[in-house]
Amino acid sequence: MQFKDMINKGKNISATIAVCKSNDEGVIKAVVKAVKNTNANFILFDEQPQDELIRSFNLTHDEFNRIKIIQTEDEAHTISECVKSVDDGQADLIMKGLVATSTLLKEVLKDKYNLKTESRMSHIALFNVPEYHKMLAISDVAMNISPNKEQKIVITRNLVACLQKIGIDSPKVAILSAIESVNPKMQSSVDANEIVSYFRKEMPKLEIEGPLAFDAAINKRASIIKNIDSNISGNVDGVVVPQIESGNILYKSLIYLSKADVASVIFGAKIPIILTSRSDSSRDKFHSICSALMLI
Repeated sequence: MQFKDMINKGKNISATIAVCKSNDEGVIKAVVKAVKNTNANFILFDEQPQDELIRSFNLTHDEFNRIKIIQTEDEAHTISECVKSVDDGQADLIMKGLVATSTLLKEVLKDKYNLKTESRMSHIALFNVPEYHKMLAISDVAMNISPNKEQKIVITRNLVACLQKIGIDSPKVAILSAIESVNPKMQSSVDANEIVSYFRKEMPKLEIEGPLAFDAAINKRASIIKNIDSNISGNVDGVVVPQIESGNILYKSLIYLSKADVASVIFGAKIPIILTSRSDSSRDKFHSICSALMLI
């Protein structure tokens, strides 16, 4: 699937998005762009007044009416009211604004809301890399710090489910390490081998390989030179990174050195959560909105 196809499909889906701590120019720019280019409506939660910032954009009367502004008492009230709006059906998904990720997710997971599942939540970044021939998904680059094998299995399952939900029926997945053979001194290679073995038993039709280094995963020529027998090399849809450090470096390398577009979501709760970096452009925040709309 092409990144632009996912974005275009997301634009046509109607939903209401609750934005937590929305009083930020970059966030509001993304919201305004979404109002002008998608079928989404928004509820903006913040303890600071937002009317003046929103009115500074060129919105028609009908566009402005698709944005509901809720001024709260303080940050804790902002977060609880935002999550409550999804739990009681006023909104369909959550978008993170200027609030700490851990604080927002801690609220989402509270027992008083009916939003958590038995699955572990994980972060999925969907990239449009100019040098790659299709969309590339990477997980987990922002949430699970140092996942063990069992947690990586859940991360992989979330990645597969996410890709299938946006329209990739048979995703090709690589479990990354620095090498393509198992080395007991390199835990990521051991984990990758065991994860692949697990899915070949549990989901025999899934095309999954590992351990694979990143070059062998995305470049067929690299795997040929390395004499690696791979059916997915050069054509992967998604990769699972060993830990958050390698994932975060890869994420930022693609954005800043390859000028990649990105959309970021948290997957694994009953609703998708739009989770972007504070340094992400309003364009990438808009992409994240469109991708999340595909997941409701």
